Amino acid sequence: MVRRFVEKVVFRRRKPAQPTLPGMRLPREPLWARTRRQPSLPGMRPPPRLRLVGEPVSRRGFLSGALAWVTAAIAAALGIPAAAAAVAPALRKKREEWSPIGRPGHPGPGEPDLAIVGKPLLTSFRTLVQDAYLKAEPQNVPVYVINWGDGRFSVYDVRCTHLGCPVSWDEKTQKFYSPCHGGVFDIQGRVLAGPPPRPLDRYEWKLENGVLYAGKLYRVNEKLQRVTD
Repeated sequence: MVRRFVEKVVFRRRKPAQPTLPGMRLPREPLWARTRRQPSLPGMRPPPRLRLVGEPVSRRGFLSGALAWVTAAIAAALGIPAAAAAVAPALRKKREEWSPIGRPGHPGPGEPDLAIVGKPLLTSFRTLVQDAYLKAEPQNVPVYVINWGDGRFSVYDVRCTHLGCPVSWDEKTQKFYSPCHGGVFDIQGRVLAGPPPRPLDRYEWKLENGVLYAGKLYRVNEKLQRVTD
């Protein structure tokens, strides 16, 4: 009875021997695998398991990520000048600048006589123009000047208030016409037809020592009242 019990308990835990062919050796189990199943020896620890910390990156994923970084770098590079252009006007000291247009009654070579009353005259004045963050450079600014008599003038910007096309004055119809989209304005700059959203913009003016000067550009509403920004 005792012998059968011992054989039953002891031999049950043994693994059946794996048959082998002559001249064939089974691969030996690595030490760390054997020690993992066996109790650890004093001062001996099994090697740590290797685990993936992330999913493998595909070629498409790598290219998408690289493109995103390049796009962000370009956007940042372009955003610096734009930010500078937006901040620079606020940092600059505001000051009134007056540019001479002409001397009524004494026109210069190639200039119209601004003493003529009641007729829009195409001329220009020269001033420093600030283009975004670029350095300000002197440029000719075309304008229409109307002498209403008694020392009163109007100085219109030639650009249509729709898309900025330069308008032209028609003496027969007494109207300003825009070459694009059919914008029409009367002699006072009011909108008569087309898509322009407001009358022609105009410049501040002053007459000093016989010279007509142009100042700041501003907008007006349908009643020709100045609109403050």
